[in-house]
Amino acid sequence: MTSPNATVNRKSKLKPWRLGNLVVTALVLCLGPVLMVVGTLQINADDELVRTGKQVPGTITEFHDRSKASDRRMKVEFQTPDGAAQYEWVAVDFEQHPVVGEEVTVAYREADPGQAAVLGFESDGVFFRGVGTVLTCIFGGIGIFLFICYLLGVRKDRKKLAEQQDGGGHRS
Repeated sequence: MTSPNATVNRKSKLKPWRLGNLVVTALVLCLGPVLMVVGTLQINADDELVRTGKQVPGTITEFHDRSKASDRRMKVEFQTPDGAAQYEWVAVDFEQHPVVGEEVTVAYREADPGQAAVLGFESDGVFFRGVGTVLTCIFGGIGIFLFICYLLGVRKDRKKLAEQQDGGGHRS
C-alpha cells in the first residue's frame, strides 16, 4: 500500500488541443513585435533609399483622400533616365494635402526603379509599425493580466492547501 504523501513520477502529456491553443497564443503574442520589426525595417530601407537613391522630379497623378488613415494614398509618376514611366503609391498623412498635378521629388534605386520613395511623405512601414505597437500593447497587456491572475490563483490554492494541512494536524 502506498502512502497518501508518496509522489508518483508521471510525465504530463500535453493534449493536442492544448498544444494548438499554445501555438495560436504564441503566434498572436509574436504578431505585434513582428509587425513592429517589419515596419521599422521598411522605414529604414526607405530612409536609406532617400539618402542614396537617384532623385528625380515626379508628378502626383492621383490622390485618394479617405477618412481612414491607411486609405489616404497618392500615386506619383516619375521617369527613369531611359524614358520609362514608373509609378509609386505613397501613404499620405492627415496634415498633408497634396494636389493632383503637383510636383514632388522621388528617390529610386537605379538598379530597380520599382523601389522608390517620395521625399516628404511617410513610408508604408509607419503603418505596420503602428499596428504592431498597438497589437503588442493589447495582447501583451492581456497576457500580463492573465499571468497575474494565474499567480494569484496559485497563491490562493497554496494558502488553502496550507490551511487544510495545518487544520488536519491539530485534531485530537
